[in-house]
Amino acid sequence: MMLVERHLRFSTPVLCAGPAGAFFAYGLEIAGNAEAGLARLRAVDADGHPSPFTVLVNLHEFEHLRRICTAPAGVGVLPVGGGTSVSGCDEGGHLVLCEQATLEIERDSLGVLVLAPGPGIPWSLGVPADQVNGFLAALEDCTVGAALAAVA
Repeated sequence: MMLVERHLRFSTPVLCAGPAGAFFAYGLEIAGNAEAGLARLRAVDADGHPSPFTVLVNLHEFEHLRRICTAPAGVGVLPVGGGTSVSGCDEGGHLVLCEQATLEIERDSLGVLVLAPGPGIPWSLGVPADQVNGFLAALEDCTVGAALAAVA
């Protein structure tokens, strides 16, 4: 199994949503699993610790993701593949598992890329407008890792 890990530090914090309200993310921790064709994204706090809120990205949908992310007013929904689980916290702060079947992507009015797992998962992660290209490059590294593993 090939795991590609990338850490993206934001130049400015971005507001994200959680079940107990909003929080600031100062970066993203990205881990791509070549065998599964998935990348796991977690927001990172000011001290570099990852939050429990996870968003999965289907690496097989990377080109579609790139088109949505680079469009001036990109909006789209990508499949993630049924049966996958993501972790987070409920309103009381207890760890929960949820099934993520889709990934909703939207560029808001400030250009922030909002990633919302679905359906019915009560959190979202954001990527500042000036870091979308770095985000895509980190995910592409995971995709290249997946392609290399498939050839080997």
